[in-house]
Amino acid sequence: MIKIVLQKKGDNIIAFDISGHGVSQAELDSAIGDAYDLVCNTVSVLSQSIIIGMEEVLHIEPQYSIKDGYLSLSPLEGKSIELSQVLLKTFEKSLESTIKSLDISFGCKKRKEYINLIEKEV
Repeated sequence: MIKIVLQKKGDNIIAFDISGHGVSQAELDSAIGDAYDLVCNTVSVLSQSIIIGMEEVLHIEPQYSIKDGYLSLSPLEGKSIELSQVLLKTFEKSLESTIKSLDISFGCKKRKEYINLIEKEV
């Protein structure tokens, strides 16, 4: 399961942690074969776009960690918080839209086996 935790300070998103995979390797091998996991791919593209946008468009240097099944954006500080909000809130809305689509297609109970979005006030 993919777990996404958005860390918020008031109305601002200041950090996020993403861990896990949408389906296990065994499920991929048996049910899907060579196809890829769309849920995991969607979250990967959306989250990595935030980092790229911060670096290449906003010209800020976010601190982050990335490895297989994990991406963490360290808490932003100062002006970086304000500059990044359009990207981060678009990320949040995109995740919510993805979750809503999965809920419609598979039901909330089944969707929760694959992806969960948590907001945490810090």
